[in-house]
Amino acid sequence: MKIAIMTLGTRGDLQPFVALALGLKNAGYDVLLISSKNDEEFVKSFGLAYYALNVDIQKMMEEQEMQEMTKGDNPIKFFRSHLSGSRKLKKMMVAIQEEVWQACLDADAIIYHPGMPNGYFIAKELKIPSLMASPFPVSATKAYPSILFYNGPRLGKLYNLATHFIFERAFWFLSRSALKAFWENKAKPKVVTRVPPTKLQVSSGMPVIYGYSEELFPKPKDWEANVEVTGNWILESEPNWTPPADLVDFIESGVPPVYVGFGSIKDLSTFRETIGTVLEALALAKQRAVIALGWNRLPANDALPSTVFLLESAPHSWLFPRMAAVVHHGGAGTTAAGLHAGKPTVIIPHSADQPAWGRRVYELGVGPQPVFRKNLSAEKLANAIKSALDQKVIAQASKLGKKLKAENGVGKAVSIVNNYLRHHNPGPLPTSE
Repeated sequence: MKIAIMTLGTRGDLQPFVALALGLKNAGYDVLLISSKNDEEFVKSFGLAYYALNVDIQKMMEEQEMQEMTKGDNPIKFFRSHLSGSRKLKKMMVAIQEEVWQACLDADAIIYHPGMPNGYFIAKELKIPSLMASPFPVSATKAYPSILFYNGPRLGKLYNLATHFIFERAFWFLSRSALKAFWENKAKPKVVTRVPPTKLQVSSGMPVIYGYSEELFPKPKDWEANVEVTGNWILESEPNWTPPADLVDFIESGVPPVYVGFGSIKDLSTFRETIGTVLEALALAKQRAVIALGWNRLPANDALPSTVFLLESAPHSWLFPRMAAVVHHGGAGTTAAGLHAGKPTVIIPHSADQPAWGRRVYELGVGPQPVFRKNLSAEKLANAIKSALDQKVIAQASKLGKKLKAENGVGKAVSIVNNYLRHHNPGPLPTSE
């Protein structure tokens, strides 16, 4: 039985779905992962089938509209920046929908990220099951505000529901026109409704699977029975990767360093300044560090202190357990990896769900209050790192890490998929569990 998994975004967005795809493959399913062409080699190194969409996420992140989107650190800024960049996004989304459609034609089921909402409509048109999978919560609840509003005030249950309604409707407004254009080209304009797919998915009774731990966001009591929280989807290792000898030597040459990285945040105009601020903060905090550049670059002649190691990237599953603490932008995948490693976390939110993860880290006692990118200074970052390395925070992070390690998020997600498809069987199912 073939399952098509569709997602789109940076490496951090993709990795949880690679872990899920591997779990499904090991359970006997024929799995096809669909995402941007940037990560084709990475995904295929795991032995997974991959459909590379003709979109270059890294190049897109260099464009002005996308640069503005990375600054949406509150709901108003987020929707305003996405609205201004919606023309560019619509053009891209319309272009790739035909590719996604072709990739799914022989699938028996579709698993889609909420950022790829056409998965729901494609599955419905092909008369196959769809399952929505997400590394952060998007289903409405009275228990807490929506992910974009989570760092804001607490004004009660009705306010919480209102924030979910706003998020759901606004997000669908930004996506709907692109999908409608695609279906109109197929002479099926009525496929796309005014009701957001996130809502349709829940009311359909088909599974909604959240790949984070209930230790991070407890499952609300008012969610429907088909909405499940599984635990984090963690890639435990990466094939064909060996740690560079100089990185190993650096880590082992002194006390454990602090990790600093901003994932795939492309900081074209101010990255050199940001690194200067980070270096000053590390000096004030008297900490060694491993700094991951991600998609950013520094001039070759920029000198760095001997207490800092610069690298392009390394698997978080290998690197984070060897760090004293992790400092990053607060993407869902990176946050999960740091907490899974049992390390204190400092989050510097830029946009989207990052402020929410920053607040959760603080609420859980495994790191200080987030330091927003727009407020970043050497003094604030140094104080945050010092707070993260307090013995109480270290102990709490270690305790949480042990709980997360005891979970089997991928295993639970595979079980949910398996159980649903066994009762709604559109084709041959794997015999292995």
